Amino acid sequence: ARLAQPMGWGAWGYCLRRGSFEMPHANGAGSIAVHATDALRFGYCLLRGGKWGGQQLVPADYVALCNQPSPYNPHCPYTLMFEQNSDGHVAGAPRDAYWKSGAGGFALLIVPSLDLVIYKMGGNNGQYDPTFTNIPQPEPNRERDDWKPIQGTPFIEGSRGGDDGIRRVLEMVSAA
Repeated sequence: ARLAQPMGWGAWGYCLRRGSFEMPHANGAGSIAVHATDALRFGYCLLRGGKWGGQQLVPADYVALCNQPSPYNPHCPYTLMFEQNSDGHVAGAPRDAYWKSGAGGFALLIVPSLDLVIYKMGGNNGQYDPTFTNIPQPEPNRERDDWKPIQGTPFIEGSRGGDDGIRRVLEMVSAA
């Protein structure tokens, strides 16, 4: 509520349901049906140093560290729940880029030097189940229900669980 209300997010109640049971707080275990506009608002808040509408919603000192190596593990490009590119491991992306990935290939990516926020959707039909989200959905298209990513071989990198797709999106959009 501290973030959602000032940013004018749509319906609240994300990630609270398991069938007919409503939990008192979000469990963070999936079924978070955030509207794309709400995710982008949050990303834009981070892009602006934690400010939204003149209010400091996220501490500025926290946001300033999101794209920096952690002093506790400086050899890992992950800090404060964000992957960050300060070491340049995503070669086609700016070094100030940072992102949070989620289940099924979702990601919120922030690139301050490009004044850019990207929300990459992912997942499967089950993640949008109205018994989890309490958001009515149209009947899903089932044509790709059996689709699987290509497997890696010595000649094809394949998919490594979805996060390589996030990095490619970051590279392609940054290049554009």
